Amino acid sequence: MSQNQMPDDPLQELLDRRRIWAEKPQLRLCYERWAAMMRPYLAPGGLLEVGSGSGLSKELFPEVLLCDIVRAPWLDFRADCMRLPVGDSSIENVIAFDLLHHAADPHSFLTEAARVLKPGGRILLMEPYITPVSYVGYKALHHEDVYFGGYHKIPEGGAKVDPWQGNLAVANVVFNRMAAEWETRQPDLRIVRRDLLSFFDFQMAAGFKPRAYVPMGIYRLLVKLDDVLGLLMPLLAFRIFLVLEKKS
Repeated sequence: MSQNQMPDDPLQELLDRRRIWAEKPQLRLCYERWAAMMRPYLAPGGLLEVGSGSGLSKELFPEVLLCDIVRAPWLDFRADCMRLPVGDSSIENVIAFDLLHHAADPHSFLTEAARVLKPGGRILLMEPYITPVSYVGYKALHHEDVYFGGYHKIPEGGAKVDPWQGNLAVANVVFNRMAAEWETRQPDLRIVRRDLLSFFDFQMAAGFKPRAYVPMGIYRLLVKLDDVLGLLMPLLAFRIFLVLEKKS
């Protein structure tokens, strides 16, 4: 996959991810840990995942409804994240893994997610985050942009931004650089929690590459280290976990 181009066959890309998930216990453990972090913050009631892609969240949250802009047989429906075919105030929770940094306008997605939530409902996000250490790692090893000048770099010639190409710094832009604008842009949402995490977990699992960087025994030890590095995460973290709540 080139740096700025959607795969020729998005469905095959998702199928490859499902195969890698099935074959790689390190990756499954990483997501199981993230799901365990999320569960205490879910409001009682229904759960919708936006940007479900390969549909793996069904193993983590069996009750979840899955949607994505790409058609796939395991999804419950197809939807653009900024035009959800869901009624106003109709669901209790929206979750998304690695969606916000692909959205052409992240605040438009958050506004749309807030629209479909019932009062007291929550949006739970797991996103890339840029720290001094992760900046080096992402720039060296990842194909997506790290760009602080806006949501996304505008392609040469003014072409439309490709949603498959993300900006890994979007969470920094939205929740740090634009923090003073939050109440104006998101009057219906309050930030309940924001945690920096993930120095070893996703990185040592090598994401959705075919093989992890370390065997499972060593991986289990490394992710336990993640749990005791909390005070250092402003320097080390590769991820941010966010909980947003719709105001009553």
